[in-house]
Amino acid sequence: MKLMIDIPENTYKQIQALARNGYFEHDICGNSMRRIANGTPLPKGHGRLIDADAVLVEPFGNTYKDIDIAETIIEADRSEEE
Repeated sequence: MKLMIDIPENTYKQIQALARNGYFEHDICGNSMRRIANGTPLPKGHGRLIDADAVLVEPFGNTYKDIDIAETIIEADRSEEE
C-alpha cells in the first residue's frame, strides 16, 4: 500500500537524521519511521495530481477537457508560485 502524509519539513528532516544514525528499533514504529525517512517528497509548487490511467482508457479519444475534468487525487501546491 502507498500512503501520502503531510508533515512539516523540519520533522521530515529530523526523522531522516535519526534514521541515518540507526536510531530506530526494528519494531512497527521504527519500521514506519524508516519508511518515512526514505519517502519521496512531492516537489513544491506541483500541479494537481490525477490518475491519468483512469482518464486515458480510450487511446486517441481523450482531450485536454478529459484531463481537466478528471478527479483530483492531490490538490495543487501553488504556495511557491505566489
